[in-house]
Parts: sequence; C-alpha cells; structure tokens
Amino acid sequence: MLPDPSMNPYDWRRHRPQVEIARLGVEEVAADLSRGGSGVLLAGRGLGKSVFLRQLRAELERHPGVRPVLLPAPPAELTVRGLIRELARRLGVDLEEPSGTHEVIEAWLDGPDVGQRLVLLYDEFDRYGRSGSSPADPPGRDFFNNLELTRRDFSELGILAAGSIGVFVFRDSLGSSLLARAKRIRIRPFDPGQIERLARPFAEQGRPLSSEILEAVYLASGGNPALVTYGFESLWLRPAADVSEIAEIYARFKSEYGEFLSDFRLSFSDPALSEAPQRIWELVQSSSGPICRADLKEACVSPNGILRLDVADVLDLLEASGLIRIVGSADADPVTVRPIASMLSLPRSPSAAPALGDRLRSDLTSLLARLHASGADFFRPGAPGEGKRLVPESVFSTFLSLGFDLLGYQVQREAQSAAGRTDLRLRWNSSEERAVVEVKIWGRADYRRAHRQVESYWSEGVAAGAVVMITDAELADWPEVYRATCLDPLGLACEPDHDPSSPIRARFRCASTTADGMAVRVDHFLVRVPRGR
Repeated sequence: MLPDPSMNPYDWRRHRPQVEIARLGVEEVAADLSRGGSGVLLAGRGLGKSVFLRQLRAELERHPGVRPVLLPAPPAELTVRGLIRELARRLGVDLEEPSGTHEVIEAWLDGPDVGQRLVLLYDEFDRYGRSGSSPADPPGRDFFNNLELTRRDFSELGILAAGSIGVFVFRDSLGSSLLARAKRIRIRPFDPGQIERLARPFAEQGRPLSSEILEAVYLASGGNPALVTYGFESLWLRPAADVSEIAEIYARFKSEYGEFLSDFRLSFSDPALSEAPQRIWELVQSSSGPICRADLKEACVSPNGILRLDVADVLDLLEASGLIRIVGSADADPVTVRPIASMLSLPRSPSAAPALGDRLRSDLTSLLARLHASGADFFRPGAPGEGKRLVPESVFSTFLSLGFDLLGYQVQREAQSAAGRTDLRLRWNSSEERAVVEVKIWGRADYRRAHRQVESYWSEGVAAGAVVMITDAELADWPEVYRATCLDPLGLACEPDHDPSSPIRARFRCASTTADGMAVRVDHFLVRVPRGR
C-alpha cells in the first residue's frame, strides 16, 4: 500500500516544517540579545535562517521580561518611512508620523510593556540593501543605521539581522554601523545525528530508514536542511526505500528546482558584488590538500564588483553557506579547508571527449578528485572502542551515481543484492553505447575479483568499464600490492596510467576477453580516502 501523500510530514518549500529539530546555538544567541546585544546571522540559501529565527523567538519568549518581535520580510512600502511605520505597527505603538526608530522605541517603553526588554529579529536582511528609490540609496542604509544608534541609547533593545552575501553589502557599500558592533553568528548544516533525528517519522510509521539511506542523504545533501527535507519528502512516498534511489531523487531536484540552485549560488557568489567567493570556491574544489595563503589572497583580487572581501570574509561566507569545512585555524598558512561532500560541490561540466571510454576516464577522475577532497565526510563512528569506519560501498556508489547524473549521463543503479552488487550502468545521451562501473572497498567481500565482476556485466553495446577500489589505509606500496593481488592472478594485460598530480593513487588500463570472445577494457582506479578530522 502506497503512503498517503496528504500525510507527508515533510515539505522542503515551507519555512514552517512539520518536522523540526532544535538548532545549535539558539540559547547562547538568545541570552546575548536579551542583554541588549546585536548580531548578524550569516547563512546561505536553504541553511534554515528562518527556522533558526523562529526557534530563537520561542527561546526568547521563555526569558522573563523579554519581548521578541520577528519581522520575516520587508514591508510592501520599502522606504525608510515605511520601515519605521512597520516597526511601530509591530510594536503596537500609535504614532501618527514617527520621525525615527528612537521615537518608536521610546514610545514602546512608555507603554504597557514598560520595564520589558525588546529584541528585534530581521529576516531577509539582504533585501533591505537592494531596493529603494535608487540602487545607490536603499532604505536599509538609513533605517538600520538609525536603529543601531537607538540600540546604543536603550540597553533594553537587542537586534539580530539574518542574511548572506548582502551582509557584506551593508558593511562595504552602505556603511552600516549595525555591523560594526554586531556579533557574527553562523548556523551549521545538519550533521548525521541531526538527519537521523529528522527521519524519526519513518520509524514511527514502522518503516525506519536504513543507516545506508541516511548516510547517502547526508552525502547527497551536504546537510543542507532544505535538501535533506526534500530527500525525506520524496522517500516518504515510496513504500520501501532503497539506497539506490537516493541519487535519482537528488538528480531530479536539479531539473525540477534549478532556480533554487541559482539562488543558492547567488547567496554566496554574486559576480556583480564580488568574484572572490567563486574564485576561492573553485580553488578549494580543485585543491588536493592545504592551500597556501598567497593563492587565497590572489583569488580575492577582483577588478570587478563593489565588495572589499578578504580571505577571512570569503572563507566565512563559504563556511556559512555549508560548502566548506575549515580544519584548524583560518589564519594558518597554509589553510586546511575542504569542500563538504554534496550535490552542490559535484562537478557540472562533463568531458568533451568523443569516445565513451575516454569520457568515462576523464569524468570519473574528476568525480574521484571531489570524493578525495571531501574524504572526512565518508567516515562514520565505529563500534565502541573502534575508530572511524568508511561508509558502505553502496553509499560510495550513490555519490558517484549522483555525480554522473549531474554531468548528464543516464544512470541505472541496481538495488543492493545479497552479494552486495552495487554497479552503475551509464549511457551518454542517445548513444546505444554503455559503460559499467563497479565500486569496491579494499579487503572487503570479493574485492580480488572486481575485474571479473565487471567482465560478467559485459554484453553487446558495452564499450567501457571501470573498477573503483577504495581504502582508508596508509599503504605505501598499494599499487604494487593491488596489481599482484587483483590483476596478475587473472592473467590480465595491464598498463599503468597515472597522473602524479592527481589524488588518485594509481590507475591501470586492463584488457581481457570474455568466454564468448568479446574484448573487454576496464580502467582500475585506486583511491585512498583521507580521514581528516
């Protein structure tokens, strides 16, 4: 029996989700604001700024003598006068034509709420800096400057504004005095534990999601709350979910909700404002290790745009967007910064190679480089007393399947069988030629016969194949051991084909013949996934 769509507790498009989990940092921020502090909440699209603000309001309501007021968006009359009127209306202050925020707050303090503290929570902060009578004179400039001066005069007033790259517009272009004294606050993407808690309705319905599905959702979404919720919304409609479906679900998101992805990119990297975030993001994605500060500074030199972003600003913005993870200090040289594994960090430009085999090699190399860069995301806590462990092969296959789909391949996944088969079958555009990819973890199951497994998939129309062998162990002579263990005993004709600058430890191009005489060519990729921290 199919689940009832009307009973689906997940709706990724709503700011008021039915299923909600507590966000970290709410109590600390509430305590600061209730004492008359100010802050700016920096977060990218889909990270849950609106949910955080609603939870923050609820927390502040539990503080005796504190009245929080949430302003979810600018009013229709986006002028300084309109903003002052909206503030008075929200506070219930009856002033015919208030001259400024000072008069409004003073009137509120003299009213029924005398003796209380007021906290104003402004969502959609970016929009206050982009509209108005002229682009050079948006209403937010004078309004928030006026509001900050009022805050300094009244210890009973706290202010928080939530936005993304527009926060730096207020700082660099509009000269906001609010930001000069505001504490910068960031919210994090969901971690695996939070995603598991968000999935509880499945268990309550008697159909809990497997750990593999939860891990695949985490790696596909990067923990972006909107994307996690989208995945669960889609899975809810399926009577029996399988990990093989996760890549298909998130690949469909790209075609159905491309505007969200465009808005997401603009939330951290608007070329009209600065090219630096996109440059540093590309640098992080292409790096196979720590990045020297000189390279980061060079990427920040932007001849266009109006923002004066330095390395610290851009790293803060990318981290607040849920795209990167900084290990250690952001002031170090070099800086250890890694992309967070997700559909948002997978490559979008496929190889232009005409032959399927060459295209497969190039695109798989690109995908594995991204997997290596985000290596720490592919580990989970082991059993008590044990260290971290790699996610299962099926989860690695899901990540690669999503990557191929986003590159334009038609991808077919087989559900995991008792033997653990998790191969990918790929087709390019309308071509009848196909490729097959097998993912194995070194030392597990039938890893020694991975080549024979790909060979067993060979049929008319299959033109290319690949084996991806993964390990987390430090094996200095792994290429030699792999050849001696997995290739030579099969009598394969093998040719090493390795780029020393690539994070892929080794690659072998191997040829064999099936029992019915078909020529088989399989590329073997050896990838060590770094644990990181």
